Amino acid sequence: MTRVLAVEDSATQAEELRYILDSEGYQVTVVPDAERALERLANESYGLVVSDIVMPGLSGYDLCRRIKENARTHDIPVILLTTLNDPLDIIQGLESGADNFITKPYEASNFLGRVRTMLANRRLRTEAKTAEGVEILFLGKKFVINSDKEQILDLLISTFEDIVRTNRELQQSQAALANTNRELESFSYSVSHDLRAPLRSISGFSQALVEDEADRLDERGHDYLQRIQAATLRMAQLIDDLLSLARVSRGELQRGEARLGEIARACAEVLQQTDPARAVEWVIPPDLRGDADPRLVKIVLENLLGNAWKFTRKRPAARIEVGVRENGQRTYFVRDNGAGFDMAHAEKLFAPFQRLHTAAEFEGTGVGLATVQRIIHRHGGRIWAEGIPGEGATFFFTLNG
Repeated sequence: MTRVLAVEDSATQAEELRYILDSEGYQVTVVPDAERALERLANESYGLVVSDIVMPGLSGYDLCRRIKENARTHDIPVILLTTLNDPLDIIQGLESGADNFITKPYEASNFLGRVRTMLANRRLRTEAKTAEGVEILFLGKKFVINSDKEQILDLLISTFEDIVRTNRELQQSQAALANTNRELESFSYSVSHDLRAPLRSISGFSQALVEDEADRLDERGHDYLQRIQAATLRMAQLIDDLLSLARVSRGELQRGEARLGEIARACAEVLQQTDPARAVEWVIPPDLRGDADPRLVKIVLENLLGNAWKFTRKRPAARIEVGVRENGQRTYFVRDNGAGFDMAHAEKLFAPFQRLHTAAEFEGTGVGLATVQRIIHRHGGRIWAEGIPGEGATFFFTLNG
């Protein structure tokens, strides 16, 4: 069994390291700083050292240098954990004698894979019978490297420089894309806002014709005016929905403890007041909470519960449920036993202006779920839905990655 010395000043990250390595069968000792690590190494034997770089007192670089300068510990492989991504930082690590780097944050599987590979390579070098090359294990295959160390170092550094350059170019492209999206959202907001004035004029003058010239209009004229007014009302709703969609992308996210149960109950009460005679069974746990922007999550629940209310309208015994399930990640849901939908068209649900039911069946503009999706994405979460025609639908969402 390989003994591992983990050096980490953060108690939380130290326990995470211990848990990951323990689960793989390594015997782990955790110390909070380089000084205590050196004391352990002076009196005990270890097959691997895993150390953070930035620590109080001696840094991870200093620790690695001390290990490699000592004849007794020189051959112990050292992995440095780092959040740094500058080539100069990597060069400093190589200068200190580090055997490998792992960038934080890391996934347990990737971390353990790197540890296994490095220990396997160390065994291959120890057991090698020939001086003509170095056997290494890479992506599960053995290779013999005959290049000298300067060639290997040049290759690694040039490769790393290319990766850093590509990453910086990607970050610049993402920043440019984000700026373009902000400009587009601002433009959409301005256009939508400015459309309200002429729309109010159309609605106002058509209403004036109905009120002042009713006796001079025949049946066809009244029909035309009713269609104009219905169209302006629909257009006004579309503009309001577009403005709402634009607003959710503006301003900073104000995350905190959101009382989802209380917010959902308030939304349900507002909906029930629109038709007090409707028999709807509401299932909402009062203590449901989540880490979210309360203002934005209210919009999410208003839309999801509003849809559930709408699509259960034809049910004599409607049921709408809000809840959460724990399956490695907190997943919230809104479930109803209403009209449902065909899963073959599920990808259309969150696209603006896309609707799976006709306006004659159920009113709406097709913007509400697009707004919900944008809010969930702003929180770093995801949203999806499951449904069966005629049996209902369930919308699931998370509030973080």
